[in-house]
Amino acid sequence: MPAGSTSRLFKRSLYSLCLLALLLLPTLHLSQTLSGLNNAHLDWLTRQRAAEQSPDPRLLLIDIDDLSLQVMASEAGKWPWPRSVHAELLDYLQQQQPLAVAFDVLFSEADAFNPDADQFFAEVLAAHPNTYLAALTQETVEAGQAPLLDSYPQQTWQAPGRRGTEQARALLLLPRAFPSELWKLGSINFRADPDGIGRRYELYRDFADWRLPSLPARIAHDLGVRLPEQPSILLDWPSQSRLPYPRLPYAAVLAAARGQGEPLEHDLQGKIILIGTTASGLHDLRPTALDTLYPAPFILMTAIDNLLNARQLHRPQAWQELLPAGLLLLGLIALLLRERLPAAFALCLLGSLGLLAGSYWLALQGQLMSVVAGLICLWLLLASALALFYLRRRQQLQDTIRLFSRFMDPVVVSQLVSRDDPEALLASKECQLTVLFSDIRNFTTLSEQHSAQEIVSLLEGYFNSQVAVLFKHQATLDKFIGDAIMAFWGAPLDNPQQADQAVLAALEMLDNLEAFRRDYNCPDFDIGIGLHTGPAVVGLVGASQRYDYTAIGDTVNLASRIEGLTKGRAHLLISEATRLACSLPLDFIAQGEHQVKGRAEPVQLFEPRRKLHD
Repeated sequence: MPAGSTSRLFKRSLYSLCLLALLLLPTLHLSQTLSGLNNAHLDWLTRQRAAEQSPDPRLLLIDIDDLSLQVMASEAGKWPWPRSVHAELLDYLQQQQPLAVAFDVLFSEADAFNPDADQFFAEVLAAHPNTYLAALTQETVEAGQAPLLDSYPQQTWQAPGRRGTEQARALLLLPRAFPSELWKLGSINFRADPDGIGRRYELYRDFADWRLPSLPARIAHDLGVRLPEQPSILLDWPSQSRLPYPRLPYAAVLAAARGQGEPLEHDLQGKIILIGTTASGLHDLRPTALDTLYPAPFILMTAIDNLLNARQLHRPQAWQELLPAGLLLLGLIALLLRERLPAAFALCLLGSLGLLAGSYWLALQGQLMSVVAGLICLWLLLASALALFYLRRRQQLQDTIRLFSRFMDPVVVSQLVSRDDPEALLASKECQLTVLFSDIRNFTTLSEQHSAQEIVSLLEGYFNSQVAVLFKHQATLDKFIGDAIMAFWGAPLDNPQQADQAVLAALEMLDNLEAFRRDYNCPDFDIGIGLHTGPAVVGLVGASQRYDYTAIGDTVNLASRIEGLTKGRAHLLISEATRLACSLPLDFIAQGEHQVKGRAEPVQLFEPRRKLHD
């Protein structure tokens, strides 16, 4: 692919990635795709906030715990207990002058076996109007089967509720064990979010135009608290503990009411007392942001605490949550478009830490800010852009290799593009080389015996097989000179084993010769190879329009002369310098001294042979 096309495709792809990231941010934030990750992060923030809070000391739980169930079993039997027991307890509690007493227990049916117990409870309720009872909204399969709302007693919708359309229906569990004129009630429904975790508490439940207040809202309203306008509050938990408020065992309080046992460890005057259960056997446990088995009475008490102290968690508006991540995303896009990758990575890392730290600080102030979508978009864009930059760089390298391989050995090109300083690598320099020359003997005669097409095919097959051997032994292919091959070792990278590799390559080229003769049916085809080791100048040589990576100097000339001396003597001859540099376990057969053109001193030549084994 041309360089210009590669660049244009890269820019279009990068712009598309940036635009996609900008569109993905609000999409992920507003959809439910990341709800699991978002909720996990926000729940963790909620727990950090809870660790910094303290519960309202006015709240106290009278706990129907496992110990109380065991102690009361001999007197009251199994749960549920006779209402006379609750009446006796309530009468004692009211003598201690609490602000309010609320039952997190349903009394939806009259006790047919103990009507006097219900009557006793009703008398105590009549004497203490600051006692609150629980109601429960139930789901029905068919809404038409539920009772009409106007069929319920008027006290069901007492302030701060309201009533309206008379055709609305709902199924409510009300404290029908007692006369409705004694009711001061609120619902104790705790609705979980779609993921099954409860995080909010309803202040009221609307049925068309009918409104049923929740028990916490009813208590807070009667105590003079101005309720929030919204239908529910995001609970601000008072502690990380599953048992954040003080509690007294039901059996211990009942014993105190009867003048038995030890004095209570808590003063009940001025308290808001809730009577509920944490007993595992009664299964009044709910999954919350703090714990998957959180006692339901403490959820109700948390809601009361929040309303009394005007405290609740808040979620910023969507645009407020998107703004910090959006600004970071724009900054990242600007750096990527300017190809400042280190700065882009630093911005992504520091920005992510900033988002996490900011969300943590805001959580401690009571604001839960979701940052998961922003973090994912930032890192997804960075990772995608880095992959795009990598692909462009890879394409550029491939283009470079293809371009230079037209006039330079692919091995040299690969070494060139893998180095940080390719120009220095190819700059002209003097170094120690081992130069190989190989020539086809009697090529002129061979050309006369075959057609031009046959000669071209012959040379192509020969060169392919021999060049593969040279590359196998890490040679740098210099050039083809007619029917001759020139190659060298020791450049562009240093090669301490250059003489060994050159001799091995020459021997394998001779081995190839036999196979080549058979494959091409040329029994008279023959070659000669000459090797010499010495200093030479190697580098890019040529004109501005065309360069060749080649070696020049006396070493090159001598290698060529040695190849010429192979005729009538041996297929392979090497100089004494190459023999001394070669460490291979070979036999070197002396071929005498020879005078060569251009040198005053004669050259000692050797023929390397593999050793014969017995």
